[in-house]
Amino acid sequence: MSKYVVELSAEDLQMLKDCHSKNPSIMKTLDEAKEK
Repeated sequence: MSKYVVELSAEDLQMLKDCHSKNPSIMKTLDEAKEK
């Protein structure tokens, strides 16, 4: 798996949370990405 870096604005991050709030695995990935 290739490594990639994504920079998100606050609006983009909120949109992702809204779209994926029902998908725990995606939320977990976002949370882990914010910690790095």
